[in-house]
Amino acid sequence: MSFKSLNQQVSTLFNSHLEQTLLDELALSLYLLDSKTELASFDSHKIEEIWSNMPYWAFVWSSGYALASYVLQNPALVKGKCIADFGAGSGLVALAALKAGASRAIAIDLDQQSLRACQLNAGLNGLEITVADGIDKANEAELLLVGDVLYDPRNHDLAHDLFQQERALIWAESRAQTRLAKYTPQARLEGRTVPNLGGFDEHKDIFIYHHQVT
Repeated sequence: MSFKSLNQQVSTLFNSHLEQTLLDELALSLYLLDSKTELASFDSHKIEEIWSNMPYWAFVWSSGYALASYVLQNPALVKGKCIADFGAGSGLVALAALKAGASRAIAIDLDQQSLRACQLNAGLNGLEITVADGIDKANEAELLLVGDVLYDPRNHDLAHDLFQQERALIWAESRAQTRLAKYTPQARLEGRTVPNLGGFDEHKDIFIYHHQVT
């Protein structure tokens, strides 16, 4: 049922469908929008409709890709920990954390379709995750993983709040130059957007920030 409702959403918006997509470098598979989807035939009204109803879970965005890669390259960061993936989208970062040795992963997103996608993608990879529609429902998480949430103006105060909390945090962001300027990046990676349609991949330089609890 979840796949049917998710597929219907992308069919209505994009006149396309979901496809099982292997992210070779991460060794994880996700149900994402068909890479052959054409946007060129859509007029400005249709493009506006798409952005107003964007199924963010149907894509892997550049910061999420970079953060998943970073976690897999540095498994000690998550090994044995309960982690929370904030703004989970497809659930990629949560799944990467489990693959790297996290004891539990909680995918957090306000979009109920995203939570369905997270569970579907977890099953696709033989993994199990917990889903939640608010950060207040993930108090047991020892480490918060955040990627690419500053595109939404409603989240612009989020960085200050999360960097002040008594919980470890790893944040990946392409828009860090303005909103996270006061913090020192620990790494810089190149991200990818999958599928990359019509310039969706414009933000490739991803900065990784850590907040450690002492």
